[in-house]
Amino acid sequence: MCCNLITGHGGQGNTSTQKDTPAFTAYRNSIQSLSSNAVVKFDKLWTNTMNAYDVSTGVFTAPLPGLYHFSAVVMSEDGKTLFLRLWHNDTKTAGSYTQGNGYKTGTFDVVLTLQKGDRIYIRCKGGHDSQNIFSNGDNYSTFSGYLLVK
Repeated sequence: MCCNLITGHGGQGNTSTQKDTPAFTAYRNSIQSLSSNAVVKFDKLWTNTMNAYDVSTGVFTAPLPGLYHFSAVVMSEDGKTLFLRLWHNDTKTAGSYTQGNGYKTGTFDVVLTLQKGDRIYIRCKGGHDSQNIFSNGDNYSTFSGYLLVK
């Protein structure tokens, strides 16, 4: 039997606990062209409890204070440079840089203490024009986050 990550219980877990725990996984299934400082918009959702991730803006807004885990995998187009940063409100927390021939993936994996209303998003580094996030029906680019501890 598989253990439910959010509830810690086997099987389906406690549905009310799942609904009250912020968690999301968003993805892209198409290319996104990014201008300098543009936010990456993961425009499709697999999970979005508490509706904390906004597909129209690409921003997760913490509905509860606590310790959160965020991860992302972002693929660049073949032979293109891609320089991204994960932001907590107006503070850079992590970076990802890919360049060279072939499709490349950059990753983020952070644990952050958030207050209610704090924002988390991935943005293209300023001063770099015309960068592209690659994805297609295989969903190569994803962004996830969830509350670990209140």
